[in-house]
Amino acid sequence: MVDPANARHLFIGTAVARRGSSSSNGGRFTPPNAPLVGLYESVDGGASFTLAFSQPSDAVNPATPNGSDFFRGGVTRIAATRLGLGSSDPTRIYFSVMDYGMYRSAQGGGYEQVFASAGGGLLANSAGSRTEFALAPLPNGKLRIYLGDTDGGPALLYRTDDANATVPAWTLLSDPIKGSTGFASYNYCGGQCSYDMPVASPEGAPDVVWIGGQMQYGEIFTATPPSNGRTVQRSTNGGLSFTDMTNDTQQPPIGMHPDQHAIAFVPGTPNIAILGSDGGVVRTDGVYVNASADCANRGIAGVDLTDCQNWLAAIPREIISTMNGGLSTLQFQSVSINPKDPANDIIGGTQDNGTWAYNGRTGAWFESVGGDGGNSGINAVTPNARMHSYFGPQLDVNYRGTDPLGWNWVSDPLGYEAASFYVPVLADPVLNGTFFVGQQRVWRTLDNGGEQAYLEQHCNEFFGDFTVQCGDWEPLGADTLTGAAFGADKSGSYLVAMARATKAGAPLWAGTRRGRLFVSTNADAVDSTTVAFSRVDTAAQPRRFISGIAVDPKNPLHAFVSFSGYDAYTPTTPGHVFEVTVDAGTLVATWRDLSANIGDQPVTGVAYDAATGRVFAATDFGVIVRSSSGQWAPAASRLPPVAVYGIALDAKSGLLYAATHGRGVWRLALRGD
Repeated sequence: MVDPANARHLFIGTAVARRGSSSSNGGRFTPPNAPLVGLYESVDGGASFTLAFSQPSDAVNPATPNGSDFFRGGVTRIAATRLGLGSSDPTRIYFSVMDYGMYRSAQGGGYEQVFASAGGGLLANSAGSRTEFALAPLPNGKLRIYLGDTDGGPALLYRTDDANATVPAWTLLSDPIKGSTGFASYNYCGGQCSYDMPVASPEGAPDVVWIGGQMQYGEIFTATPPSNGRTVQRSTNGGLSFTDMTNDTQQPPIGMHPDQHAIAFVPGTPNIAILGSDGGVVRTDGVYVNASADCANRGIAGVDLTDCQNWLAAIPREIISTMNGGLSTLQFQSVSINPKDPANDIIGGTQDNGTWAYNGRTGAWFESVGGDGGNSGINAVTPNARMHSYFGPQLDVNYRGTDPLGWNWVSDPLGYEAASFYVPVLADPVLNGTFFVGQQRVWRTLDNGGEQAYLEQHCNEFFGDFTVQCGDWEPLGADTLTGAAFGADKSGSYLVAMARATKAGAPLWAGTRRGRLFVSTNADAVDSTTVAFSRVDTAAQPRRFISGIAVDPKNPLHAFVSFSGYDAYTPTTPGHVFEVTVDAGTLVATWRDLSANIGDQPVTGVAYDAATGRVFAATDFGVIVRSSSGQWAPAASRLPPVAVYGIALDAKSGLLYAATHGRGVWRLALRGD
């Protein structure tokens, strides 16, 4: 934020910023010795900053899988206004702090709290407590503020009409009673306020306020929907009541993304809103029309009908959804390659924006299936059969390539064990129909999840009758790979990485969130209960997140293994990339640390090019490659310094794909580079 009275006077707010996310998430950590989170100030145009204000934040606990330091103390918003109507009046800074509330610059110097969050600054609330606000100066020279607050429970909306008073008086606008005018702003960001909770008021229109957050799924996934989802809402009467901005009046309607983060307005045209979400950027056309007559067709009555009529009384005439042109902001988790056509056929899941498919012949991408997009896999023998995952162990199979209507649910047997938000998925590189998915055990299907005609009749996401069990996954072995059967150390959590060489009967490798590494030499056994795993890590290797496994196609008991996290938190077991060779007779592994000059940074994925002997590693700042001298350097100059969550290499073509968090998918040709 730039001081409106002095362009060289700047403020920035910082919050927890973990590093080290990979394709299967669960390994992020705050960098060691990171500066305190809080409000920073510069008086020299940004050449230097000093900490101006902070509150106690969570300390990193290295013994936990993610550090357990959540959001307490992070600054979410900064805004400035003048203490009066004159251009020479002094500037006052307002800012919100997660778990603590809202603060302002005091006239005598320093900062003072003007709203105490329900979170209370308590460690117990640090994961979910948040405060957001919007300044709305009034014509009489006083300052109105709209403020949303939560302690991790239902979000509440407040307003004060004299924020510069010695002790501002706050009015609660939210009401938990259905049918009341304040019900629209009660719990308005659902269960994801720590993630998406915007509050905005256009300049010069203090009676107008917009609020946003998570889609109210319970109001749309029902036969009697009282709203359009209320992911974004607009008030023109000072926050007393709201209307639903989620869908417009087009047929079919254009809708907003379920998770909203930012709201801005076209200067001089306060009715035109620009909204930023997980899905990019959209805007309204500035005209709002009454669609409440549609409520009579929804089978609702009583307070639901009252709410519906209020919420649909002024909705956007048109949502312009074409503002993403030229933006490459999708957050890809990983990429799966069709080995029969590696240059032209890939699919990849994206955070909250579905699984996308790429046709290299046309250069076109399209969303093949919506929802959250996790990991995926393509059948190496019959590539028209492919799988994608949503979040958790929720997978579909498609026997018709990337046909959007061909996805069939196959996950009924899964979901009874701990699992990553994005589970690891492995398409067997040799066997037709064999896929693996990781929870606390490795689960396997031998026929793409089920027989095609059966699944398309009963389990199709759009047309199935769902009268049967969908999916035929079976666990491999009797014991979880994270439990006491394999020792007391590095126990708990779930599987996060799997890999296999492109040789029939090759060992199956699997890694856990806490650093256990396994191989199975009979993963193809018809009787899944007889599959045995051998643990090949020791106490000398990190108790950290295994982010990738790359198996040598020439020696399937030789692999490269990457670890996320930081050495500083596990100083007795350092390392980020290792070469692992397992003895075929004893199944005892030899480990060699290849980290060299990587530095203490998380590695989020690994790939091995057997043709040249080069090892590639994904990081939060791009892709690096290990040279014959053992040193690491950037793999390509054109790839921006962006977080890469996963890399995938097609050995025959020498094409390396990088799935980035926010900059799309990149490709590097290794042959002749």
